Amino acid sequence: MLAIFFRGESFIVPFVHIGQFRRDYRAFWADPTAVNPLWLSMLFSICSVATIIASTIGPPQASREETIDKAAKFHVAAGQSLVAGEYHRPQPLVLEALAMYAQGKSMRSLDPSREAGAIFSMIVRMAYEMGYHRDPDKLGNFTPFEGEMRRRLWAMMKQVDLMTSFQLGLPSNIRFENCDTKAPRNLTDYDFDVDTKILPESRPEEEPVNLLWFIVKDRQMDSFMKVCQEALSFHEKSEAEVLKLDAEIRHMQTTIPPMLRARPIADSSGDSPFLIMVRIYVEFIYLKSLCVLHRRYMGCGRVFSTQSCIEAGRRLVSQFVEIHQEFQPGGQLHQARWMLTNFTMNDFLMGVMVLCQIVNIWRSKGRHSAVDPGTEGATLTLLKQALAICVEKSPASRDARYVARAIKVILDGPVGPARNESSLFVLGEEGEDVGTSLGWLDNFHGEMDWHLLDSLALD
Repeated sequence: MLAIFFRGESFIVPFVHIGQFRRDYRAFWADPTAVNPLWLSMLFSICSVATIIASTIGPPQASREETIDKAAKFHVAAGQSLVAGEYHRPQPLVLEALAMYAQGKSMRSLDPSREAGAIFSMIVRMAYEMGYHRDPDKLGNFTPFEGEMRRRLWAMMKQVDLMTSFQLGLPSNIRFENCDTKAPRNLTDYDFDVDTKILPESRPEEEPVNLLWFIVKDRQMDSFMKVCQEALSFHEKSEAEVLKLDAEIRHMQTTIPPMLRARPIADSSGDSPFLIMVRIYVEFIYLKSLCVLHRRYMGCGRVFSTQSCIEAGRRLVSQFVEIHQEFQPGGQLHQARWMLTNFTMNDFLMGVMVLCQIVNIWRSKGRHSAVDPGTEGATLTLLKQALAICVEKSPASRDARYVARAIKVILDGPVGPARNESSLFVLGEEGEDVGTSLGWLDNFHGEMDWHLLDSLALD
């Protein structure tokens, strides 16, 4: 179980030092009665996640229902250990244990997890109390090892809290301008340990260190935070302000190390599934940033914003379509399909809705004459491919069901003026308010004729 988990580098592993964990693991078996309940919670969370990962690699050992049941039992045990360890009290290991518990909660669905979001909100508040927002060199008396592990944990909290908040349509719990914690260094767990006197310098970003994607992603958060704040603002930015932020996003993309830049699957035949997927993770943050920044200005006739949204949305969806094919039996990513997280799925659905919005603008405002037929045809083709994926994922994703209905409406023909503006959400099959699950869709209401989609999709 432990070996399986620590090979799954793409999740919240950076703040768990392998050497330290192994020592704690041996100590646990030497005297199980002396174990810290919070450390035990981490162990159960690792087993829960590893159970899910194990079900996707190699021949099936159990049915999907048995796997889910086994993972759920470990998850419950992790929660019970949190209670026994008084998780509400600031103390060593509490943030790590809560973060791993939230990870297990998040992995159980392709839809955003409100429960995980609530847990991370609590983690962030407690981290502030414990001073994680201040760099260890400036606050406290920490060893080099302790300081670097605090930086890793804070970087993880920044990333996950911001992305989870975005999924739910909420502002982040962290204000970057109120923090001075440095980014973690590009080091392996074997580069430093508890007895390290002087922390080594970062390895060059040309070296294939598994932590590199995490560090690059941390750099991306600065511009993505600004984009999220802009999306939630009631005040529109001037075109000059939008172009300035756009330039910042694009410049950040030029700093991505070559090994982490997205490329066609055909050019990745010798690469590991982990490397392929982290390239996708990094690329999707870039494309998502452009979509979120520019989408509100498409309806205003801003040509650059419209073109940027078209290009970013199509690229995001087409790349997801490509990796989705590789998740199928015989594909290069089939045994790594557990790496399809609700973050990646949510990015895909957002990209699809951007394309739906673009087609809706073209049709509702009679702009067909200004649209290149090849561009419109390629966009509709992508939407057809996206529809097939959404239908496939519908049994496991409420959001995919909702987006599938929206795509069908767009593909069925022109969209005209709204018949009624009293409803902003499309209701789900059981009457649930699906729009509240896709939190980022709150920001689309001004441009998309949601009531028309509602009435047509449910006919």
